[in-house]
Amino acid sequence: MIERDLTDADGIITVTSTNRWTEAELNAHFDALRAIIAQKRQAGEQIRVLSDVTGAGEQDAGTGALILAQFRRTYRPEDRVAMLTANENVKMVVRAMLQDFNIAAFSSRLPAEMWLMADGLPPPR
Repeated sequence: MIERDLTDADGIITVTSTNRWTEAELNAHFDALRAIIAQKRQAGEQIRVLSDVTGAGEQDAGTGALILAQFRRTYRPEDRVAMLTANENVKMVVRAMLQDFNIAAFSSRLPAEMWLMADGLPPPR
């Protein structure tokens, strides 16, 4: 399951993902997320996304390629995306897979939120 929350006072889009994802679920999520992002862009807002995948578990082998393709369709270089991961191994995989994006992986929510709000600070590698 993938849910999006827009109630953050700083305008952060919070995405919470649990369990394994189907291709249809991922595609529907990114379609909905792109619609939210388009509205924010139109309003002149910076795109900041906090994606919590700590409850997602291990995904199918093809899921990473699908996510990478969806990231390319969804995000621009100036967008900031922080991912909360379940452990250090997942964090390292995410960092390696998404190194071409302005995306950072964290094990804790507070540093992730701080990085999202600190314009100009490069993602930790």
